[in-house]
Amino acid sequence: MLRYIGAFFMLGIIFGINPQELRAAETGSQRIIQAALKAEELNGRHEGEINYWTNSPSGRELLKLEEAFDKRFKLKVKIRQTPITSSEVVNRFVVTGQAGRPPEGDITVLGPPQLFGLHQNGLLEEFDWNGVFGKDFPEIQRRVNTVPAALRNKALELYHLVYVIGYRTDRLKREQLPKTWEEFAAPKWAGRFAAPSGGQPFGYFLSAPGWNEQKVLNLAKAVRDNRAVFVKGSPGVAAALQSGEASLGLTSVGNVEEMKAKGVPMDWIALPGLILAPKSLTVPKGAPHVNLARLFGAWVTTEGRELFESLTKDGLAWPEENSLLAKKLKELGLGSSDYALVDTPEKDAAAGKMLTTIQRLYLGK
Repeated sequence: MLRYIGAFFMLGIIFGINPQELRAAETGSQRIIQAALKAEELNGRHEGEINYWTNSPSGRELLKLEEAFDKRFKLKVKIRQTPITSSEVVNRFVVTGQAGRPPEGDITVLGPPQLFGLHQNGLLEEFDWNGVFGKDFPEIQRRVNTVPAALRNKALELYHLVYVIGYRTDRLKREQLPKTWEEFAAPKWAGRFAAPSGGQPFGYFLSAPGWNEQKVLNLAKAVRDNRAVFVKGSPGVAAALQSGEASLGLTSVGNVEEMKAKGVPMDWIALPGLILAPKSLTVPKGAPHVNLARLFGAWVTTEGRELFESLTKDGLAWPEENSLLAKKLKELGLGSSDYALVDTPEKDAAAGKMLTTIQRLYLGK
């Protein structure tokens, strides 16, 4: 009994509210809303804001996410977006931290290398996500456990950036598509496929079994010599497919699914050695609306994740997940043993070096 009483009063310390308030609130969500009221993140009408420092979703999609969040918790919280890249997020958080100032952003979504950068600078705060929100969102323990061990309880897994082969369904049938990455060097694909000029996804293949620098470089050269249509990034590949400039190309799942939703005759396949770049949500230390940010983070990575995936087309690839992405990968016959995770600073550094080499090869520098 003493153990439960101690835990009960510890929650009061975590949230900065008194035991009487805790007794009136039955769940972690209710307690954290009370904490937000006490910290004046919410006013008496339950109005507040969350500073959302990431690119996606945006516009109407972000508004739909905001509306669903507010409806779920009976709040009137505005999600204020600052469209910003991962590297810019890290730089700005580090600069404000070194100056002794709190961050301006409440939430951001980053890959493990960027998260490790913030962690090493002491800018990520440990939080007992499952202890606080486990009753509301049973799925949250998995979202905690699937990030790298050093980042446990400092970030929540949200989605995977997955590189695939996108193609025009009005020009090609699935059985005609390459069965291996090396098939992009075949004469029948000469001048018919698009690839990012930055070297994606080939630079990441160093994380996949059976690949080394020379093998990756040989593939990159073969792609160049087969007259690939080089464009800027995965969105550029999707645009080349949309315009008809290319019949197939190397892009990400989200870009293809976004075009499909607009009625473009496109689909995608994945090959063994599938590159997964995990993206996780984090609330930085000293966030100005920390309680609201934690509530939103817990919700959007669990209950709200299906809506997030439907809006952004970005989901989780793990076979046991209830996501459109996981279901499609299973339909294609792929499982965890076919995945290659880029989930450490060392893997990211190796990939970055390889990407630079390939980019110079493609652009003739």
